[in-house]
Amino acid sequence: MQITDLEILRRRGFLQLTADDDALLNRCREFIGAELDQIVTDYLAAQAGFEEMAAFLRDEGVLRRLRSAERRYVLGLFCGHTGHSYVTDRLRIGLVHRRVGIAPQLYLAAVKTLKDIINRVFERHIADHERLHRTALALEKLIYFDITLVFDSYLRSLLSEIDQARSSAESYALSLELQVAERTEQLEEKVVQLERALAAVKRLEGVIPICGVCKKIRNDKESWQQLEQYISEHSQALFSHGLCPECYQRQMRALEGLPGDEEDKTS
Repeated sequence: MQITDLEILRRRGFLQLTADDDALLNRCREFIGAELDQIVTDYLAAQAGFEEMAAFLRDEGVLRRLRSAERRYVLGLFCGHTGHSYVTDRLRIGLVHRRVGIAPQLYLAAVKTLKDIINRVFERHIADHERLHRTALALEKLIYFDITLVFDSYLRSLLSEIDQARSSAESYALSLELQVAERTEQLEEKVVQLERALAAVKRLEGVIPICGVCKKIRNDKESWQQLEQYISEHSQALFSHGLCPECYQRQMRALEGLPGDEEDKTS
């Protein structure tokens, strides 16, 4: 996120965070620094009471880094300005919270805890009630300023993840669509091939009128066709002609009875 000086001023204006507020907080820097270790210790002890945070704090490495980061954060509240380095640090906090999975409600609870601890430090070091009230109010405005920055980066990070997930889902859906289209095209080709094969197949079915003597078949045009011709036209069958044993004997006997045969025998 690129937040300009104008945007920083605009956000400060929303919260009525003034230069006087910066100065009031900056005057507290010395005694806050003196009690910084105790502030951070009390803060982390309070966080350990939340089950979700306790899981993080059980890791010594995480605890050490968190303690160091919290020290920097607290001191930053009393640096007397909200320039680009300050804003960048707060934006980074939002990204870290999103990356490690700390929910917004836990962050808000943690911020309130820290504010209460610092206010108790104010009460011990600021005797003037008017100044104490104004300083506590300045801290509250600055913490709200921080929250807007943290939530901006947190939400932008979340939206970025959603966009990436949607993009991945759309890419996956597109790949499925292409696969379905390809399979559909293949199936359509198969259907065409089957239809062509079925169109090429001719079937004989139903009642076929056939002569009981010569075995000719009456076709749709009321003409009589030889059996072989009719079947060939209505199927893929082809015929080869020969003689069965009975016909062979019958034909041979018929040939033997021809007139020419008797003359050959006499001679």
